[in-house]
Amino acid sequence: MEVTYKVHRKDPENGGESSYSTYQVDLPEDATVLDGLQKIRDEQDDSLAFRASCCQGYCGECAVRINYKAQFTCTTKIAAVTKKSPEILCDPVRNIPVIKDLVFDMDRFTWDKMAAMKPWMEPDDEFAPTENLVPESEMAEVRKTMSCYQCGLCDEGCAVLPVDFDFLGPGAMVKGYRFVMDPRETGAKMEARMKVVEQPKGLWDCVHCYEANGKCPRGLAPSSKIMEIRDVAFKEGITHEKVARHHASFINSVKQTGWLDERKLAMETEGLTNVTGLMKLLPTAVRALRRGKMPGRHEKRPGADQIKRILEKAEDSK
Repeated sequence: MEVTYKVHRKDPENGGESSYSTYQVDLPEDATVLDGLQKIRDEQDDSLAFRASCCQGYCGECAVRINYKAQFTCTTKIAAVTKKSPEILCDPVRNIPVIKDLVFDMDRFTWDKMAAMKPWMEPDDEFAPTENLVPESEMAEVRKTMSCYQCGLCDEGCAVLPVDFDFLGPGAMVKGYRFVMDPRETGAKMEARMKVVEQPKGLWDCVHCYEANGKCPRGLAPSSKIMEIRDVAFKEGITHEKVARHHASFINSVKQTGWLDERKLAMETEGLTNVTGLMKLLPTAVRALRRGKMPGRHEKRPGADQIKRILEKAEDSK
């Protein structure tokens, strides 16, 4: 089977400019995209750089974008990606600094952010006299997240990372979930863990686009895991001061009037005594005023009491 590979190239020793190289490759129909890349490197261009390890779809090392879709080269059959065209386009995964060709910087993209989650246990009893037995029912969901490949495909689909690369991303949040939900950390240790997860550029910067759920090859639903951590934060008490003010202002506004008062929300989120933060809002307020988009005052709407009861019932169910 004759196929054409169009592969992203970037050589830091030659200015680091991105380009594409095209290769004609003869492969059997049951071959994978990785088989083709290896054949190119072995027979046509030994300068081509890409990653691969297990070749069984277990490690996530070979993740690339194949015809604009992030996949593992070792499990993607060429027959599946050449149905419409004999050309296979290989690009590095999005949202990651590229080192060379299809090789990206896993330290900056994944490992540094995983480390920010402090991925180790800190139980209350430092020297417990016996083993710490935990019911399987309490560890079932935690155990699932422990099967994460750290392949980065969930981060590849994240809507925040293209705008703010410092966002820890859903991959790191799944690692945080593994410890937040572990019943062996309680009390002060649990509070400290939530502060780690809620750090700036962490939990509350997620825009809940749910793209990560569809990207995870293990079906771990990273976006849903982030929402579960937020539920824990609501229950235990939000440790991020600005987010806590935002949440309180939002809830109080809707409870009191049935409306969201955007003016109060912005000011109370910054903090009414935070002069520096309030001054940062002035340019936005001036632009809104000039364009006639300044939010007005909201009187108590009909049905506000019913809305309040709905909110209170939701709060009680947490």
